[in-house]
Amino acid sequence: MRRLIERPIRSKDAQDLLGGKVTAQELERRAKAKAKAKAEIKAPVKVLERRLPTNVNAEKPLGLAEQRARSRWQKPLAAIIANARAVNVGLLDRLTIGVHGPDWKAPEIYQATFNELYEATKKQIEALEIFCRVQWSD
Repeated sequence: MRRLIERPIRSKDAQDLLGGKVTAQELERRAKAKAKAKAEIKAPVKVLERRLPTNVNAEKPLGLAEQRARSRWQKPLAAIIANARAVNVGLLDRLTIGVHGPDWKAPEIYQATFNELYEATKKQIEALEIFCRVQWSD
């Protein structure tokens, strides 16, 4: 078993600093140089990762057929309608809680705009619910 007393408590840089072998500015310069070198090494890898689409299940790049299939994939209609309905319900909830317009010169215009948006959102939700009842296909 190794004795902990024999091991140095501080890093080599800290020991050199305490021993007067280097200055604090020299240590900072070394740390910046190390960080810059690490950034330069990692940067080309990140650019490569962004350029090549990768498969979710594997680390290899997608083949041409897989890229073509992914680019032609369309979100199902039911999912698009469900998302639109959820967004409108969320908006209606926020409008029901209440919003405050800016205290400018014409609060009547803001109230009229708010009322129109509120009614249009309610109508949009009703239309989406009616649209969902029909079994649409792509």
